[in-house]
Amino acid sequence: MENKTVKDNEHAIKKIEDILQSGYVSNGKFNDVFDSDQLVSINSLIGDRDPYEFKPSEILFWVERGTYYDELDNFQNGEAQEKFNELIEYLYTSEQESVFEELKDAIERKRVAPFIGAGISKSFDFPLWEEALRNINDSLGKLNGVEDLISSYDYLQAAECLFQYNPTIFNHYIRKKFPLGLEKKNDLVKWGVPRLLTKVTSGCVITTNYDKILEVVFESDGKPFQGFMRGVNQEKFVTKLIKNDRCILKLHGDYEYEDSYIFCQSQYSNAYYKDGTSEIDFTKPLPKTLRQIYISYSLLFLGCSLEQDKTLDLFNNVKSENQFDIPDHFAILENKNPEEPQWKIDVESRLLSLNIRPIWFPKGKYEMIEQMISLALDLIEKKVNFKRKKS
Repeated sequence: MENKTVKDNEHAIKKIEDILQSGYVSNGKFNDVFDSDQLVSINSLIGDRDPYEFKPSEILFWVERGTYYDELDNFQNGEAQEKFNELIEYLYTSEQESVFEELKDAIERKRVAPFIGAGISKSFDFPLWEEALRNINDSLGKLNGVEDLISSYDYLQAAECLFQYNPTIFNHYIRKKFPLGLEKKNDLVKWGVPRLLTKVTSGCVITTNYDKILEVVFESDGKPFQGFMRGVNQEKFVTKLIKNDRCILKLHGDYEYEDSYIFCQSQYSNAYYKDGTSEIDFTKPLPKTLRQIYISYSLLFLGCSLEQDKTLDLFNNVKSENQFDIPDHFAILENKNPEEPQWKIDVESRLLSLNIRPIWFPKGKYEMIEQMISLALDLIEKKVNFKRKKS
């Protein structure tokens, strides 16, 4: 290009240079490490001028941009590896590395359906089921016997007592408690696990939660759900599920739709059982859909305790029929009773009997849920490797 051409297009070239400079500046941490406080001197042909001094990263960026980005990628991959070293070591020392790798493989095959429990919504200050029941009971003056039902984990019957006593207050609590206000939407720190789910699946998501965290995060990432099932109410769900399109099953309903709520015993019985019995009716929409998901996808349970869980009872029913080949499922779980080894053995035995393979994290280390999913995704993208750090 002739000098005149360059000068005639100075404005356009300046705009491009500004864009490139912005990209260079955004990599400040890498640039500082690469430069190591060293400058490259270039002598001037003008006798009375001092040498020109440039940063090595700056020269590489403007002269060999491809090489610059090779160096940047290598640096970032090293940072990512360092970030996961502690988690990788934990997975190896707890002898869970093989299960984790199988979870990673399932995500890579695009066959994982996340199953999201109240623990994921807890960071947004939404109540767990037990908390919600106690809140409603308090607002109704503490009905006799309800606290005993809650303490014995009979949540469906506790909810039934509260609902039968005052269905208006019961439904109003759900309507007022679960909207995702502007303050919660803007608190991006809490969006870690939900936002990662948009990379974990392009198909079905299941949740027991009334809120719209999942709908908001998938839509904000340009991946809105195309099919919905809220309680027993379907909206293009089955069609999208069969096609493996993006769809969401809200097992307990959606706070905006009172006719979708499945919170108490009578609502659960109507949705799942044959009339007048406690036998699961697989001709009904919810049991039929859950069975299809259980035999077709690898579920990934997140934010679920998986204790006293009615959904597991349904899965046990399906498994005991011996009519289907059940894929492996996964659950990232807190070892919340480390002082009681038998508790973990009992939970693990029940889950394994249902083809659900747990990956445990230490008590209170909830940040490891997000870290494990991030590690799996980075392994798939080959940003990191799954090797232990050398001593």
